[in-house]
Amino acid sequence: MSRRIKKIIQDCIEHFRLDLSDLTVFTEAASGNYLYTPIIAACAGARKVYAKTRDSRYGLKEDIREQTVRTAKEFGVADRIEVIYDAQPAQISDCNIVTNSGFVRPINKEMIRHMNDKAVVPLMWETWEYREEQLDLAACQNKGVLVLGTWESKPPLDLRPYGGVLGFKLIFELGLELHQTRILLLGGQPTLGEMIFKYMQKIDVDTHWFSADDENGQSYDELAAHFSQYGHEYDAIIVADHKDQRLLLGSNGVLKPTVIQRANPSIRIGVISGHVDAKELRDADLFVFPDKIAKKGMMSYQANDLGPRPALELYSAGLKVGQEMARARLRGLDLEAAKQWALEHSPAMDFD
Repeated sequence: MSRRIKKIIQDCIEHFRLDLSDLTVFTEAASGNYLYTPIIAACAGARKVYAKTRDSRYGLKEDIREQTVRTAKEFGVADRIEVIYDAQPAQISDCNIVTNSGFVRPINKEMIRHMNDKAVVPLMWETWEYREEQLDLAACQNKGVLVLGTWESKPPLDLRPYGGVLGFKLIFELGLELHQTRILLLGGQPTLGEMIFKYMQKIDVDTHWFSADDENGQSYDELAAHFSQYGHEYDAIIVADHKDQRLLLGSNGVLKPTVIQRANPSIRIGVISGHVDAKELRDADLFVFPDKIAKKGMMSYQANDLGPRPALELYSAGLKVGQEMARARLRGLDLEAAKQWALEHSPAMDFD
């Protein structure tokens, strides 16, 4: 067990005043930094943690189960964590908090049907990132299951600085020096594109900024014309748009691969998040990093790549949202009153 990991988990529990005693949590068992997902819940006092896993490109379910059990023993919480492959109705019904973590999804009508009438679902991200195929929000509303997101951009959880640092790390991953590097940045979200731009400004990196919101740099409507004229001057394109759904780089997109290739064939393209056609870009003999580009609305390069703290902070904050929702419901508060309590006493985020 990493001493640093243990310290970060202890810091998170203290910082968010996380206390899950007498509560049962349904979450995932995974690999990498997400190995600690059920560990945090148990260390925060959860009576029982069901941790669901399955085979994925990150590892076999048997290996993940073995690693989770071993780590739980090191933390002294193995007696309260049960790693499962298939959730049984009785296990779902037993839970006060159901997280929307990767291996738990999709949270569909069938799963929601088995939840108890006081169960809550804290989203481990902000509500604008909601995707219908991952969570049936209407079924939750019909069942009386309270769902709230987690603020990532204001205290007690402010992940924005990680976004800025992630931009630096990506530049280095592209084999560029940062100093005297000219960057074309796409994306205007406060937690990502805006923070990258501000951090680049702090160290005087020449950065030209475009986004869907023309208050944050120039509008995407002007991108193609700008690149045709000035594209030869850039060393990198950084795609950091986690919200706009349009194709940004592609033959039917805002900026076409042929335009990029003609203006600057040596430019390097780094994708944190955003809708790009990586195959078309590579077919045009353009360099794209990372190797696997996620579909639109998903992260290709994450703050998780910086180290464990961002993921552990976010998950702890999400559990805090679940804690306050669940305790409010168990006290007998109705949905609206429980929502208001959680919004006032946790980093909970409502839907627009």
